Amino acid sequence: MFMESVMKENSFIKHFMVIGAGTLITMFMGLLTTPIITRIITPEDYGQLSIFNMYTSIAIMVLCLGLDQSLVRYYYSEKDLKYRSGLLFKCVVVPVLSTVAISVIVIILSVFHIIEFEFAPKVIVLLCIHILFQLIYRFSVLVVRLEYKSKLFSLLNILSKSVYVGLALPLMFFIKIDYFLSLILATVTAGLLCLLFSIFWQKDVWNFRNCTTQISVSFKSLVQYGWPFIISMGMTQLFQAVDKISLNYFCTYKEVGIYSSALSLVNIFAIIQSTFNSLWAPMAVEHYENDKEDCKFYQQVNQYITIVMFGIGFSLILVKDLLVLLLGSEFREAAYILPFLIFNPIMYTISETTVSGIVFMKKSKMQIVIGAISCLVNFVGNSFLVPVYGYKGAAISTGISYIVFFTLRTLISNRYFYIDFALTRFYIMTVIAVLYAWYNTFYQFGVISVVLYVICVSILLLLYRRCASSGATYLYKMIIETLKIKKLKGEDNEK
Repeated sequence: MFMESVMKENSFIKHFMVIGAGTLITMFMGLLTTPIITRIITPEDYGQLSIFNMYTSIAIMVLCLGLDQSLVRYYYSEKDLKYRSGLLFKCVVVPVLSTVAISVIVIILSVFHIIEFEFAPKVIVLLCIHILFQLIYRFSVLVVRLEYKSKLFSLLNILSKSVYVGLALPLMFFIKIDYFLSLILATVTAGLLCLLFSIFWQKDVWNFRNCTTQISVSFKSLVQYGWPFIISMGMTQLFQAVDKISLNYFCTYKEVGIYSSALSLVNIFAIIQSTFNSLWAPMAVEHYENDKEDCKFYQQVNQYITIVMFGIGFSLILVKDLLVLLLGSEFREAAYILPFLIFNPIMYTISETTVSGIVFMKKSKMQIVIGAISCLVNFVGNSFLVPVYGYKGAAISTGISYIVFFTLRTLISNRYFYIDFALTRFYIMTVIAVLYAWYNTFYQFGVISVVLYVICVSILLLLYRRCASSGATYLYKMIIETLKIKKLKGEDNEK
């Protein structure tokens, strides 16, 4: 059992590094292009694009009907291709038909001005098309993750960013159409190409002509497991969007744009967050199906990701004033928003390791409770803090809400499947992180910021010293082995 756990960890790290490399390339592309885009467009345009993407995310989470989560939960029940293809068909057909029907209605209401929406009719049409593409892509990229096709996943991320940048910049520079519309067209086109590419490279599982719908899991079972996610994921998306909605209500598109630019800087975390989340859910379910008694694997991964997330979080806060130099001069206030926004990726990513009990025991209804309470906390926090502190208030409220989100996921999950995650030291680090974020939200960078950073990282390494030591040893051995392999290949080539 111990050896299997070690092998599982090594496999996880291998896939993690492959996907991480692709995400790293995507991040650097973003770092190169974001300064250009934010110097061309206004904060108002950037704010509108943020709202456009927010509506897309909310719609997908609702229109998936929770069946994307059902696909993850039941995918490993059987290894037969016909079963997996049939399961995919059962999960995807109803969401697609529902999306098409609702999109037609919304477009008619917008084009004929029966209802005046926030965006112009042409933008509404693009929004509906984008939602449909992204919904199908949601299932397609899930299959990529479930099959552990790490290289394909990385290529899709790179393709998405490349197409977006390759289309957005020429549209704004040379054609000089509406900047907001340029960004939307680039976003929709990138989504479509990634969708087609992902389906093409997985055409076996997407070939529904050879699948069987008479699989061991009934559609009723899929719906029973998935339907709570319609509410819980919708609430989670609302929870994640309350800050922008509050700024949009109390302030202007300019404040939303500055706030969103700070979020784009926090997306540096995407190297870890998206990579980890892409691998962890399917790997945790597969591990549970193979060995329901082994908890050591979950504990060790939890400790590793805790060190990584807090370490990067502290580092981002330290260099926040340098990061905002990448943005246009109108976006420089984003530096004071960033510190509390780091709790989004930190708490969400680490909670993915502690929420497993809810998934294993199929207690998906508890996700509704978690989403509802977290959303309420964020709503109340934004209602009080945004009118007083503006975007700083939105960031503080969101950060605190994510700590509540982590706590709820962990405590409720442990009721059904207990795992000792050594939460005392985790909350010690959380309190330290909150204090460090608070200082850097209201004070400029200086010697005190550096001293506090050293203290924070030292405490982190002290509390998780065993895990940090074993992780460093593993990375050292892996680097040495890689260098040896390259050296041997070089010697063989010389011969």
